[in-house]
Amino acid sequence: MRPHIRIIASLLAGAPLLLAACDPAGGDLGFGAEPTGDVAVAVYLDRDGSATPTVPDTVFQGARVSLRPQGGGVAVATVTSDAQGIALFSAVRLGDYLVTVDQASIGDSLLVARITSDTIRVAAIASQVAATVRLAYPEVSVRQARLLPAGRRVFVRGLVLAGVQLFSDQSSHMADTSLAVRLTTVALQGGLTGNAAGDSVVVLGTVAQANGQPVLSNARVTRVATRPAPIPKPVSSAAAANAQNGALDADLVLISSVVVSDSMTVAPHFRIVASDGSGAVTIELDANLGISTAGFRVGRISTCVACWCRRGRGPGSSGPAAAAT
Repeated sequence: MRPHIRIIASLLAGAPLLLAACDPAGGDLGFGAEPTGDVAVAVYLDRDGSATPTVPDTVFQGARVSLRPQGGGVAVATVTSDAQGIALFSAVRLGDYLVTVDQASIGDSLLVARITSDTIRVAAIASQVAATVRLAYPEVSVRQARLLPAGRRVFVRGLVLAGVQLFSDQSSHMADTSLAVRLTTVALQGGLTGNAAGDSVVVLGTVAQANGQPVLSNARVTRVATRPAPIPKPVSSAAAANAQNGALDADLVLISSVVVSDSMTVAPHFRIVASDGSGAVTIELDANLGISTAGFRVGRISTCVACWCRRGRGPGSSGPAAAAT
């Protein structure tokens, strides 16, 4: 574990860090000096959505942290978190305090997701007075993410529809109960070299546009659990051609009993045009799929084609196929 993660973990565990309340020198000489204590607040950025300090997380420098009386009122002290993410308050009067963070100091892309202690108490006895502030990007549904302006960085949770290892452009597809979305420039966290359809994941990505549709770019994918592979949605070839007017963009679909009318190599991929009688759809077989193209001859009836619809790649085009028979 990296040093800054150890600092945060120790605070969560309640380990003391310059926290013992003390009586100032001269307090026993009748001067009546008021005893004070120190308060340490650790600020970190949750980069994998785990809600606990983990290796991908980083400490956050520059957050303006304040202590306020529990009953409300102006801050008694404000400290900016240092390079280790620590805001250290020295010589704090005894009492109960609230920890707050100035939103302007962390930018408009982040939010204060949690402060471990709603109230901290500086007491006259040795006391572990510490708190941890977890900063995070907003967590939204896929539907909400697709409606956000480009450049917003957000967390989404859902299931993998197509693993990144299936596509040569480092893309992947995921969905929650609202909609599906394509992930681009994917980086798998936790040492994974691939992800499987059905994996439950947390994705940190930046809202962007590709081929006329919303995507999450620079996607950092963390697997939470493994789940059964999702079931493709049956659609006609005409519906697949325009992703059912965009409603199934990036989703997992099944096209049955299509007749191949054209096929060609578009290096390094293979492309076919096929129809079930409702309308033609162009299907691209990514080279990473390793599917034999010998069976995609003109006139051949394909019993099923499972593909991820991706609108905007040209007239009547769908996204890359994941499997074909």
